Amino acid sequence: IFEKDEFRNELKRSKIAFIKKIYDFIKRIRLKKYGLVVDLSLGYQLSLLTKVLGTKKRIGFNFRNRGRFLSSKLEIGGFDDKHVIEYYLDLLRLIGITDRYETELDLAVSSKLEKWADNCISENILLGKRLIGLAPGGGKSWGQDASYRRWEPENFSYVARSLLDKREDLFFLIFGAGDEVGLCNLIEKGLTGRVINLCGKLLLPQSIALIKKCELILCNNGSILHIAASQKVKTVSIFGPVDDRVYGPYPPSPRNKVVVADRVKCRPCYKSFKYTTCQTHECLKEIDREKVLKLMEKSLNS
Repeated sequence: IFEKDEFRNELKRSKIAFIKKIYDFIKRIRLKKYGLVVDLSLGYQLSLLTKVLGTKKRIGFNFRNRGRFLSSKLEIGGFDDKHVIEYYLDLLRLIGITDRYETELDLAVSSKLEKWADNCISENILLGKRLIGLAPGGGKSWGQDASYRRWEPENFSYVARSLLDKREDLFFLIFGAGDEVGLCNLIEKGLTGRVINLCGKLLLPQSIALIKKCELILCNNGSILHIAASQKVKTVSIFGPVDDRVYGPYPPSPRNKVVVADRVKCRPCYKSFKYTTCQTHECLKEIDREKVLKLMEKSLNS
């Protein structure tokens, strides 16, 4: 189990240390003599490596023939017609598991991290406050086009400011990655008091622990949405070009509210792992912030 990206850290430190780390990793896999590899990467590298190392059963998806080194595979052209988790569960058929059970996301938080989060809340005098998370970013998977997934930062500020004006017991935490600091700073400037900007300041496990302490999260489609869902935290999420039926909260629940621009006919345009180059972003601009505010209030009152 790797709790963080140890390989990337080694590469930053030293190429020689990185090569040694990779060699040690391969040696450990060989010594364990794993009988099964479940490869969700959609690439060919892992299945090739484990084939060379002697793993007999290698299951995964065959997308554009990238699964050619798998021993058993499911042919896909993309995740398009059902939730991505349903695709993952389909892989179980390849190892003889055909029964389907009700399932939901679950991401464990260690007792050490729980204590860290409790101390963080206590040190910042947040005991007794209703914590609301804001996650205005769009993640790294879309690279320079991450803005295609982002609701405008002034909309996040407006919703948060409106709630702060109405309720004295609320406190906002802003979450985001290191390359989203500028975006999160814009939202922080739009608020006055009762907000802590944590963008770029936390490790992922720390973010998960603090998200678990929140009552509600307002976010775009991305990892923080699914982290919150895994912690049974209520969410209001914004979906633009991405299909919420495929990448939305799982399983669907009244606890997780999704907002889309129903009148925009070209959405969702993200299909088969490709998205349309767009200049207007109507699927995000048409989302009414008053509607989002009402959904936030409804979640807080439920």
